Amino acid sequence: MMRAVATAIERRDVLLVEAGTGTGKTLAYLVPAALSQQQVILSTGTKTLQDQLYQRAVPFVRDTLGADFTAAVLKGRTNYLCLHALELARRDPRLALDDHAELAAIRAWSERTRTGDRAELTELADGATIWRAVTVGAEQCLGRRCPHFDGCFVMAARRRAEAADVVIVNHHLFFADLGLREHGGFGLLPQADAVVFDEAHRLEDVAAAHFGVAVSDHRLYRLGRDVERLLDATDMAAERLRRDLARLTADTRDLYARYRGLLPKARLRRHALDAYARLDNTLRAVIVALDALHDGGDEAIERLITRADAIRDDLEEIALCRSPHRFVHWVEAGPRAVSLRAAPVEVGELLERALFERFPAVVFTSATLTTSGTFDHFRRRVGLGTRGLELRLDSPFDYAHQALLYTPADLPQPRHHAFAAAAADRIEALVRLTEGRALLLFTSFRMLELVHELVAERLPYPLLVQGEGSKEALLREFRATAESVLFATASFWEGVDIVGDALSLVVIDKLPFAPPGDPMVDARISAVEADGGDPFIAYQVPNAILTLKQGVGRLIRHRGDRGIIAVLDPRLSTKRYGHMFIDSLPPARHTYDLELLGQWWRTLSAPAPVDSLETRAQIQPRAPIKGWGPGAPASEATAEDETDGDGDSDGRGEAEATGGEGAGADGEASEAGQRGER
Repeated sequence: MMRAVATAIERRDVLLVEAGTGTGKTLAYLVPAALSQQQVILSTGTKTLQDQLYQRAVPFVRDTLGADFTAAVLKGRTNYLCLHALELARRDPRLALDDHAELAAIRAWSERTRTGDRAELTELADGATIWRAVTVGAEQCLGRRCPHFDGCFVMAARRRAEAADVVIVNHHLFFADLGLREHGGFGLLPQADAVVFDEAHRLEDVAAAHFGVAVSDHRLYRLGRDVERLLDATDMAAERLRRDLARLTADTRDLYARYRGLLPKARLRRHALDAYARLDNTLRAVIVALDALHDGGDEAIERLITRADAIRDDLEEIALCRSPHRFVHWVEAGPRAVSLRAAPVEVGELLERALFERFPAVVFTSATLTTSGTFDHFRRRVGLGTRGLELRLDSPFDYAHQALLYTPADLPQPRHHAFAAAAADRIEALVRLTEGRALLLFTSFRMLELVHELVAERLPYPLLVQGEGSKEALLREFRATAESVLFATASFWEGVDIVGDALSLVVIDKLPFAPPGDPMVDARISAVEADGGDPFIAYQVPNAILTLKQGVGRLIRHRGDRGIIAVLDPRLSTKRYGHMFIDSLPPARHTYDLELLGQWWRTLSAPAPVDSLETRAQIQPRAPIKGWGPGAPASEATAEDETDGDGDSDGRGEAEATGGEGAGADGEASEAGQRGER
């Protein structure tokens, strides 16, 4: 992989690499990037991985190779303390009493930090709302007019990135930057010679969000707050404007209240257009009132007018749905914010212009890029066509001796009312077999809650449930608590690394098809249909395979790990597409039989052999091992089976069987598509 990455950078080519768990892909792209004598951007899936790459991998490469290269981390603006915002917050009489202690801690930290990076401020709770008061987005930044411009942490980070050989960012910042440039704005990222995307399987959704537009209620409230601050600071006599601001707050609440309490994602309601029209009229009145307060020379007022105009433009783009075939329009409701959104259905053409034409070399890598052994699905989704090189590297782990795949065929179909109870019974048996030490991954919170309620009094092990603490806190407790069981969904399917005896069982309740009713999924299905394709096989199944591979990958993280992977969805055995999922998974031994599973587990006491790559390559393709799972159902199915017997021949009914909200249903509404950064 090092050679392939080095070749792609040198030849200015595109490279796709699927590197299984344990291959060391981080070093495999970092080393050639560091030695290339060119500027390379490394983009990770999360800010946590971004920090790990900079704090651990970069020093390791420097020390081990004696490599002389510079590296810098760059995050979105709202990850950095704004000294001007801190000054304003200290003088804000509306600040809650509870916030003063946190503000004092931030002020003390501001005097000793070199970077202003929120990640350093460990004494501040993850969800502390005070952070919003001391940071600003692109819309609010005063730029060179800021009295603290010379000490600006964002500008300092940008200067370090401009001068660095290796620039470490995250996908949200990278595509927010491309989105800003697409809309005529100025980005933060340097014009590098190459970009490497780790966790590249996420790119289509991240790119779509940032090439679109979003207007949250918080964005409107921030505008109103900043106008009020201006009036308070200048003692302007502007009663009309203050009345307009009060109306802006009321109209914002009226429009966005129509969507609170809905599913996390829903189509825009046409009857909300009257509320949108009132809000637009109020924004226009605010702009007129602001314009009347200055003679063209007040930059602060001019910036507020520009922000209000941008919000009006974005709201118009979303509400009027001008390009219904190219863009999908929806509302995203979370516990603290509601966002109206519009995003492109297909990102291929946009990536061609914004990514492939801008960066000479582009490398995509992940442990999950292929489905059924090919990169075809990923190529289609990002508009790559046939260009570029491909490389698949299997994991060096000995799955045949370290793991067993258990796929029972005797459970009810996921849509059947008896599935939850049957799944709970089977989960209880599996957890008792491994004496806890289990990660239970669900495709919806509804299913998680049902199963937890059914087994909570039956399992004699510590039970941890997503939502009872932060992800990091739950994982710390899981690692530290013997025989514990963690019930989780969504974000726990990826980025969870539990090595050793703490984890011996991963259970997945259903095949992770995208949730029915997701506006973006529905739009992409329609686009595939319009092109004459089969959306179920061409889009829904490949996406579900990639998600399943991520979930399965939580078990074996080290050569010494061993355990059971259980996927309780009987469609793996009863549907014709089931083999596509099985064939895409690591080559663990495979059984359908719970009794045989128990026999295998009880004899699994010797350490797994440390084999060479050559030995690993000789492992036979997966099949139920001899003597295991006799009489297991064939994966072939009739046409009636394919439709679940109720006419869902287009495959959309298959997705419905995942239980509702889907693997992404717990996400808070964010402003990922807003013209800002992450």
